[in-house]
Amino acid sequence: MSGRSPQIGSRPRLLLAYSDPAYASECGRYFRRLGWEVQMVASSAEARLLATDYHPDVVALDADLLDESGWLTSAKISTENPSLGIILIVGPTTECSDDRLQMVGAEHAVRRTGGAEALAHVVLGPAALSEVV
Repeated sequence: MSGRSPQIGSRPRLLLAYSDPAYASECGRYFRRLGWEVQMVASSAEARLLATDYHPDVVALDADLLDESGWLTSAKISTENPSLGIILIVGPTTECSDDRLQMVGAEHAVRRTGGAEALAHVVLGPAALSEVV
């Protein structure tokens, strides 16, 4: 997963824009236990603002945000912050081809049903995740 490299001595940062509070809470706890700073927002407007101001290493966007789809938000964030790693969180039947992800500037998609571990697997990779868990 690319994204901005954290400054030396600082913890990596995850910006999570969510529509499902239970999923967001699970991910927040999981990543904090892994040593990450986590900022959670419930709207695309907040996500776009914090993608610049919070300097996250990774942005995870729920595809079903209330005010705007995560797909459109991803396209806007990736235009404003082209080096930022973006992951879309999708439902169990959402079509997520590589072409569709690339079109909106997202690097990966994860199924919400996979829980926090699926998100961590994409963010950290299987080898790094097994080392920290």
